[in-house]
Amino acid sequence: MMVVMPAVVLLGLLIMATFHLVLDQRHRTSLTADRALAKYGAEMALNAAECELSVATETPTNLQCMAALPRERIAALDPVLRRGFLVGTCGNDGSLGLCQPQPDQSLWTLARLLDATTHAVEIDARLPGTQRIAGRTARYVIEPIPDRWPGQTQHSDDTPPPWLYRITAAGFGADPAVSVVLQTVFRPRVPRHTSTPQTTTEAALPTIRPSGTVTQRVYTTSDQHDATTPHSQTFMLGRLNWRELIEEGLR
Repeated sequence: MMVVMPAVVLLGLLIMATFHLVLDQRHRTSLTADRALAKYGAEMALNAAECELSVATETPTNLQCMAALPRERIAALDPVLRRGFLVGTCGNDGSLGLCQPQPDQSLWTLARLLDATTHAVEIDARLPGTQRIAGRTARYVIEPIPDRWPGQTQHSDDTPPPWLYRITAAGFGADPAVSVVLQTVFRPRVPRHTSTPQTTTEAALPTIRPSGTVTQRVYTTSDQHDATTPHSQTFMLGRLNWRELIEEGLR
């Protein structure tokens, strides 16, 4: 007994340690699979938002965009008038998911991006080759942000600045506590011709480069102190940057 009992205890400890290792490995595998599912959903939501902006603003993109948008959605996404963006809301119906937070308001709070009930646009994004179902639907919101061109002069009150669109997209794992949030900035094409008492802008047609990037040449003439000074610049259109956000500290 003096020999058998320690051996039994040692064997039991080894079995318990192995069991915990197996459970830990299973948990890690589940988290990895959930993260892959969440990231896929966020990427699909990001692409869906970019396609929507591409179609609505007639901005070429290397994505395969087949979406047919209703007129009210196209009008809501107009990059000059921005009819669908009302301060302090994320829209509804034809402007759902179009957010413009107040200066002291968080987009996360306004859109309820990670909540069960959200003001974002929801899409069906299922990861091919897996039976795992996301605990919540992938979704995205769009908000306008000012676009300051290099060397651009200060606009007067009656001359609206050009605008970019910032897309924030979220995807979820089978456990909705596992989420991935991606964010990108999208520049729509510049209208062919705009004119104000201060400036006249002529924009060439967008050009798709062999690398897949889309650019547009813009010619701006400013009339200041009876002197006309032409400016010519080339801008990249579509997705300008990409990043993954960490939820902690952003709400």
